[in-house]
Amino acid sequence: MEKNELAQRLEYQNRKLSVLYDISLTVSRSLDLRTTLNDTLNNILAFMRADSGVIYVIYEETLELVPVAFHNLSPDVVRDLTENKVRVGECMCGSIAQFDCEVIIDKEASSDPRFTRETLKKEGMEFYAGLPLKSKGKVVGVLCVITHTPYVADPEQFDILRAATVPIGLAIENALIHEKVKEEVSRKSRHLGFEEIITTSPQMAQVLNQVRKILDVPVSVLIFGESGTGKELVARAIHFNSIRSERPFIAINCGALPESLLESELFGYLKGAFTGASTDKVGLLEAADGGTLFLDEVNSMSSHLQLKLLRFLQDRTLYKVGSTFPVSVDARVIAATNQSIEDAIQQGTFREDLYYRLNVVKLDIPPLRSRREDIPLLARYFILKYNKAFGKSIRGLSEQALKVIMDHRWPGNVRELENVIERAMIMADGHELHPIDLPAQFSNHIKGDSEWSLDDVEKDHIAKVLAFTRGEMKRAAEILGINPTTLWRKLKKSNTTNNSAD
Repeated sequence: MEKNELAQRLEYQNRKLSVLYDISLTVSRSLDLRTTLNDTLNNILAFMRADSGVIYVIYEETLELVPVAFHNLSPDVVRDLTENKVRVGECMCGSIAQFDCEVIIDKEASSDPRFTRETLKKEGMEFYAGLPLKSKGKVVGVLCVITHTPYVADPEQFDILRAATVPIGLAIENALIHEKVKEEVSRKSRHLGFEEIITTSPQMAQVLNQVRKILDVPVSVLIFGESGTGKELVARAIHFNSIRSERPFIAINCGALPESLLESELFGYLKGAFTGASTDKVGLLEAADGGTLFLDEVNSMSSHLQLKLLRFLQDRTLYKVGSTFPVSVDARVIAATNQSIEDAIQQGTFREDLYYRLNVVKLDIPPLRSRREDIPLLARYFILKYNKAFGKSIRGLSEQALKVIMDHRWPGNVRELENVIERAMIMADGHELHPIDLPAQFSNHIKGDSEWSLDDVEKDHIAKVLAFTRGEMKRAAEILGINPTTLWRKLKKSNTTNNSAD
């Protein structure tokens, strides 16, 4: 071999090693998936002297191939791949992902019948190379290299391309793990500091002060409060701010299931324990090991299940349905009720010994009517929430609307308030919520002198009828005895008046 040829050979070998080094350096530089894969794809295309390329990442939840990095593809292809994502098993790349195989097409690639998408058939691909990207033996993505002109590939280039898939696959796996960790941290941080409990009430401040004292004390907690006061929200705050936050939080409504099903859900069962038990089942208590089990409406439990729960609380062991062997479980139990358990004990429907086991610490959540200072704050929170959900820009409540909701007794508590604000957000046309946007029952509040005009009475009556017909204009017009066009004009006039007041 001549010196010049040897020098060229060494230079080529050095360039190949340099590409692998650059790719390895790129994927280790950042956990930002898009930036990493874009830089990696550019390195690969420059080395291969290819026109275009794409790197897909497979998302396990949906089995979709998401094009995270792509270069020099037509707008139609980009739009198609991003808006109508390829799934595992579909088209060329989906087949590569499904069967963990490499596909090389030397010429007229777009004519290959394995490309089932019309946009790809029209792309004019001449050469195509598709390689699976793997981590720990699992396909996590697909790398595609494309040219639109005739292309003769160097076999040694393919060796480098195959070698490059290893660090790329690891980079995808690490980035996906990092994303999951960030999501988990974000989810937990929403609870940290009780940010989701919106309150300025002194009564709620006392409750939260109690909560802070018991966060890491392994005792059972009984939460009492009317329906809709946020008992589960308090239970979540206890769990996610405690040392158990890394373990599961599992909630179940005991009143929503019949006794036999509730027993198997809570304690699990063995295969063959009863008809239909074809496999072993892990119960929710066992699934919550190390974490927290929230039992809502615990007062609705049968005496049989109350006894089983009592035995668990006494020795932290449980027996699955159909088993005689105990299972040790470290799960904190937080129970909740909206009825007086003391009364249930007097009536003989709830075990007194279980009550004392659950009631080591009792938290009384005040109803919304007892902490009216929270109503404007909560209303503002829900307005911001549904502005995002509905794409609206409501600034807040009008003075009269605020007076109306402040005067309401809120039997459904915070849950009812959220429902009312959500409904009002749908009905509102201006930048404020007005009394007419609220459900019909709110119009029964006493009005000021300025609100007794014929127009206002008519608007209120129309609002009631529309609420009764669930917004069906034709049916409302029939009840009102007017033409649907007339009803439409009256509503338009009303909305115009409200908007001008804004």
